[in-house]
Amino acid sequence: MGVRQDAECRGQSVDGLMDGSRPGGNSVGAAQVIQALMIGGDAARRRALDALVESIDAADQSDESDAVPISQDPLLGLLRAQRQLLTSGRERLHQTLSEVAGRLGPAIARRLASLEGGDLRLVIELARGLSLTSLLPLLQPLLDGVDRWSAILALQAIGQTAGGDATALLVQALNREDLRWTAVSLLADRNATETMPNVVRLLGDPNPDVRIETVRALLVFGDGRLVPYLIRCASNDLDSRVRDRAENAARRIAARHSIQLNEADLRPVVRIEMPDSPMDRLLAEARQKGASDVHVVPGSPPAFRVHGELMDVSDQPLTREAADALILPMVPKRLRADLERDLGIDFSHVVPGVGRHRVNVFRERRGWSAVVRLIPGEPPRLRDLGLPPIVHEIASLNQGLVVVTGRSGSGKSSTMAAMVDLLNELKPVHIVTMEDPIEYLHERKRGLVNQREIGRHSESFPQALRAALREDPDVMVVGEMRDLVTMRMAVEAAETGHLVIATLHTPTAVGAVQRLIEAFPVAEQQQVRLMLADALRMVIAQTLVKRRKGPGRVGAFEMMVCTPAISGLIRENKLSQVAAQMQIARADGMKSMDVALMELAQAGEISPEDAYSKALNKEAFRSLLPAG
Repeated sequence: MGVRQDAECRGQSVDGLMDGSRPGGNSVGAAQVIQALMIGGDAARRRALDALVESIDAADQSDESDAVPISQDPLLGLLRAQRQLLTSGRERLHQTLSEVAGRLGPAIARRLASLEGGDLRLVIELARGLSLTSLLPLLQPLLDGVDRWSAILALQAIGQTAGGDATALLVQALNREDLRWTAVSLLADRNATETMPNVVRLLGDPNPDVRIETVRALLVFGDGRLVPYLIRCASNDLDSRVRDRAENAARRIAARHSIQLNEADLRPVVRIEMPDSPMDRLLAEARQKGASDVHVVPGSPPAFRVHGELMDVSDQPLTREAADALILPMVPKRLRADLERDLGIDFSHVVPGVGRHRVNVFRERRGWSAVVRLIPGEPPRLRDLGLPPIVHEIASLNQGLVVVTGRSGSGKSSTMAAMVDLLNELKPVHIVTMEDPIEYLHERKRGLVNQREIGRHSESFPQALRAALREDPDVMVVGEMRDLVTMRMAVEAAETGHLVIATLHTPTAVGAVQRLIEAFPVAEQQQVRLMLADALRMVIAQTLVKRRKGPGRVGAFEMMVCTPAISGLIRENKLSQVAAQMQIARADGMKSMDVALMELAQAGEISPEDAYSKALNKEAFRSLLPAG
């Protein structure tokens, strides 16, 4: 039963809903309370809130000999039940609970001081949602606890609380190596400019991830006095990722304050070796020009794809011999026999001091050709990619299937890497990725990430998936579900308790679901529908569109969230109705591709012509086009 079904319409009184949360009750009561709190009318919600608080007070006021066991704690019963909701649902629930935040404060305080493990973390998350300053003294001791994940959640709860006392606690956390990154990020999010002296010192932190987050915080602060510090970082930091971000931040702050920069001051002082081979030098040049891909084809000049458009590097076409000289030295020796046999191969190519690359070498009528994708130095962030806020809910999922779909070159790998990076930052989980080839590298943060390359560390996706199930994973990342066996194993893994993130090549979210179902034999498709209805959590369909102003491309994202209504349509084989359901469920974070394109066009991010060319229902976009 979905949380959106009104409890009262089933003939139940709201006062009776708390029976399952009182001692001796059952878990159904807590779920029904959530229904009343989230979707009941004002009167029903008020009665449910009063009943909840009274039930908690009664449990907390019991004599020690008559104390309520933790397993029957009414507040914990509610918090455990709300784990079945996506983050947007939890936020709506917490927003409702904020109406009685003052009355809940003492109960939360008692549990912060007495609970541990998963139950403690549930209460910390509630404290974060309610943002009560009275809880700061109870949250502070948790920062020194042995449970690192609880400490991080407590710091995040502090960061959500207004006032100077919370800011002071965040500044204190800068002295803790295991909390420093989170503290800097939270200070940036609250734009705590008064902490600039404390933050700027972290440009010398030994951890490059902390330095990168420090640069982001300084950019958010935007004070002109920070420019010299950023210039020094841009020229002296040993990590190219930090240098690049510091240079960008210095330029943006300087432009904001009309500060003239000396270009010579921004040049790196550290020694940077230029690559020796012609192909590696070409790749280094491509990065300098902001290219995403390099094309090497006999009979044509080398070409860079910059902001979605191909640009010839020179006027001289490559001879067959010249193309071979660029391409073949990149091919690892272990793969040369495979290339000769299969006439095409994928692999990763690392150029020291330049970066990682995904390479596809193939045979065509003129000889060997190659397309090289340039991989940024670190995984992107969801906010930098422009993904809708609903995507952050992946951090609240413990199991299920999340699918990223889109045509080739639509940015699926970047979205998937951003999801992995988010989980790596926020949760102490074991993540196993299966990629062909490995693109972004994920360093150890709060999670543990093991990355396996198909063809190098495992023979195939099915074999890698089978092995991953024996490696105690919390999250499994499948670079591409390209065959039936991989799809079957991914769906089964999602259904049996793992969070699985995978990609497909379809233009729409509904198309991805249809592709998954139709890949199975007809006799199995009804069972697959049932499995997907239970296991599927979210489908992101995406495309990249050229920016209207300035360089680069912007992502347009279609979002399908598996609410009970969507799950029911999948279960009943009514996929033709899913698109309509997405249109009326905007409150759940859903959005069609046409709506995403329309929003970008109306905001001036993309041109009406480009929006029209990408739209499915083009008639709706005709009014945006110039007359004639």
